[in-house]
Amino acid sequence: MSSELAGRTVVLTRDPADNAALAARLRRDGAEVIELPCVHVEPLADMRPLRDALAALGESDWLVLTSRHGADAVARCGPTRAAVAVIGRATAEQMRAYGLRVDFEPTAATGERLARELPELGGVALLARSDRALSDLPRILRARRFAVREVVAYRTVAEARGDIDRVRGLLAARERPVVVFHSPSALAGMLAAIDAALVTRASIQVGGRATLRAVHDALGLDADVSLIREEAADVAHR
Repeated sequence: MSSELAGRTVVLTRDPADNAALAARLRRDGAEVIELPCVHVEPLADMRPLRDALAALGESDWLVLTSRHGADAVARCGPTRAAVAVIGRATAEQMRAYGLRVDFEPTAATGERLARELPELGGVALLARSDRALSDLPRILRARRFAVREVVAYRTVAEARGDIDRVRGLLAARERPVVVFHSPSALAGMLAAIDAALVTRASIQVGGRATLRAVHDALGLDADVSLIREEAADVAHR
């Protein structure tokens, strides 16, 4: 992805901590990077539902984490007896930094790949994710006859923070920037701050088919949008 964008202006819409590796590659390859976080995470006010769900897990169960934020939340609740599956290098590294084990990572850092590759242990698969988490992962797991449970581990807020006027000006200029979305929530955060007609002027790249569908739904089928060819292993998911 990064080499294709040499010389372009690229707007990244995740939290800077989630963008670190991608932003470094883009800058190394000659792109100008502007960070406009359009989504942020808030911890739960009441951790008891998450703590109780984790305490109910046994050794034949899976705990599935899709972001480093999920790892943070689980670490606050203490260790679990379940096997742990994670999406993305950042999530795995965060778990290990807390001294917690990681038992399974899919061959690509996507919810769909994890859902299709997760080994069956005979117990439940507890998904500890955002309150705005996508439906693809549990849907595929249920189709594979997993006993799926879901619990909110943190809250995701779709809200743009940063130099919104600068990005709005770039979108109105003749040379269109590239805007990268990794979740429908980030798209929603940008659209709450910048008119959809301006966002449609961007060359949009997205991580994942759910985000692709969200862009088409919000901006129309004529929007200039494409899937990122390969999902970075350090992507933090919703």
